[in-house]
Amino acid sequence: MSPAISAREEIHAVLLALAGDTLLLPNAAVAEVVAADRLQPAAQGPAWLAGTMPYQDYRLRVLRFEVLNGATPSANTRRTRVAILHGISGRLTGGQYALICQGHPNLVTLNREALRHEPRHAADREDLVLARVKIANTSAVIPNLEQIEIELARLDKNENP
Repeated sequence: MSPAISAREEIHAVLLALAGDTLLLPNAAVAEVVAADRLQPAAQGPAWLAGTMPYQDYRLRVLRFEVLNGATPSANTRRTRVAILHGISGRLTGGQYALICQGHPNLVTLNREALRHEPRHAADREDLVLARVKIANTSAVIPNLEQIEIELARLDKNENP
């Protein structure tokens, strides 16, 4: 969603519904979406850490983006899923992490004309929310994925000083 995108260039992206918000992510960032039944709630840690879950040969940290961005935690529902994301910074053990989402992602193909800029919400963390956009009737957050990974890496440092 860079200014360098021409009207004809297309970006394949994913709209990921959260409790009270929607994320717009590059399609390549999402490895898969799985049921939340193997999520083990966090016994300690920040409110935004939903817990961990086994994935391949390690335990993935699972977070709630909206809580990291200052919202109140919400309960899981029948629609709650876990979106597994590829890390981009090399900071994370295993190179992946996960987000709580509601339902399955919607794949979208976007061009510059499909995106309309919206103002950030007053509560948005400037380091976490790169932008807010409107796509048709859907408002979405473009998150700073590197900042999410920094937050997760801080947890590792606190547990293993």
